[in-house]
Amino acid sequence: MNRNTSLIIIAILLVGILYRLMLTANGNFLFNMDNARDFVDVREMVELKKLRLTGPTSAIDGLYNGPLWYYFLAISYTFGKGDPYGAIIFEIILWAIGGYFLLKLVGNFGRYLVIPIGLIWVASNYIVLTNLYSFNPNPVTLLTPLFIYGLFRYSKSLKSMWIILTWSLAGAFFNFEMNFGIFTPLIIIISLFLLNKNAFKDKYFWIGVIIFTLTLLPQLLFDLRHQFIMSKAIFKFLSNNQNVKFNLISRTQIILQSFFSVFQATLMNNRLITWAVILLAIPIVKNFLRRGKKESIFIVSLLYIVIPFLGYLIISVTVNPWHLGGPAVALLILIAVIISRLWQINITGRLVSLILSLSLFYFSVFNILNFFVNDLGKENMDPSLYKNEIKAIDYVYQKANGKNFKVYIYLPSVYDYPYQYLFWWYGQKKYGYIPKEYVYSPNKPQYIPSQEKFQGEKSNFSELVFLIKEPDRIKMRQAWENDYKDMEMLSKEMVGPIEVEVRREL
Repeated sequence: MNRNTSLIIIAILLVGILYRLMLTANGNFLFNMDNARDFVDVREMVELKKLRLTGPTSAIDGLYNGPLWYYFLAISYTFGKGDPYGAIIFEIILWAIGGYFLLKLVGNFGRYLVIPIGLIWVASNYIVLTNLYSFNPNPVTLLTPLFIYGLFRYSKSLKSMWIILTWSLAGAFFNFEMNFGIFTPLIIIISLFLLNKNAFKDKYFWIGVIIFTLTLLPQLLFDLRHQFIMSKAIFKFLSNNQNVKFNLISRTQIILQSFFSVFQATLMNNRLITWAVILLAIPIVKNFLRRGKKESIFIVSLLYIVIPFLGYLIISVTVNPWHLGGPAVALLILIAVIISRLWQINITGRLVSLILSLSLFYFSVFNILNFFVNDLGKENMDPSLYKNEIKAIDYVYQKANGKNFKVYIYLPSVYDYPYQYLFWWYGQKKYGYIPKEYVYSPNKPQYIPSQEKFQGEKSNFSELVFLIKEPDRIKMRQAWENDYKDMEMLSKEMVGPIEVEVRREL
């Protein structure tokens, strides 16, 4: 890669970092149930020095992802002193690392291709979302370029560092999100079978396999210690699927729609460009397969889409958008291949290649400008936004006027993990104390690990009870409110999108 291309890549990444910092500034990032649950678990790890063998729950009931996401999150927790924004910064760093290797890969097909593909990496709705909230599948999306780059380099050189890196990332991806990570060993093996069979004679390939296996040990130990709870969950899932009549046509339609929706979100939600890319890809792929030319980057990227697609046809799990981050990134590499190959065909191909490149450039820049024109400085009324949750907490503490209080929180998700974490972290940090009681409802079973270790003082109770209520999206709030109907009502106010009642305990 020449110096000019390197400078373009650095410039694109700097623009993307600044763009993300502006998008998330002043608390404009999501801190919902899933994100906050992870922080509650990491708090227990760091503050109580409790190691974990599992991570967040998976798509299968009773089956847990590996713990690596929590250990990564613990790094940002420690450096950020518990601030949830630390995890956002951590993911922006991963975005920059992934972007660098993505553009190095794209540069193999033409140095000027780093501009349109780089701008998609900056502006894509789907990619941007991975930096607006901390979520365990996000690193799979953000580090997919590094995985593909490592596998590409190993297939060419058989150097040990690249295969060890690739197998390590495969293990990390399996920890972060099993629903996609389960396909990574197959991607590695089939890619090398097609590109360089000598890899299977290389001892470092097998060292990599051992490293991948070691990343699974925490889950295996957890299963052994808990009477094979996860094994039973897998067998139950498989047996239930056997009792369901499999409809290949219906399943194909569902998976095609899932992939198309994610691809469209990746391409700035532009349906026309998405269809154009898919239709242009068909003859390019056919041409590659017919020539039998072994182009490593193309083959690995194609397998990164095809293997999960075929796998999801067979495995009847729910395929959510966050499971398809890897294929979405591989699509960007294939777009570079399409543009490059069209340019080489004839004058018509060059025209189509130019139109596609300019379209991607235009809609990427438009997406970025749209934020500055329509969104910058405007209030976002999403109740799950960190800054809106903080405003509600500030309001409660100011009304309490330094005295102790109780607070109960209604969220449609029932479990109030965001406020469980924020009253403990932010309340202590800014106001110096934690409420006497802060749960979703009184006299309910404990749902926070080691909850008794993170409670406030019981003295100096002001008899004030605060009810924080998010919008009633599931029409269950009235039943929750009945627990407090005998308390004296003092006031009610909307704090942004969140309703806060002040009552007195009789």
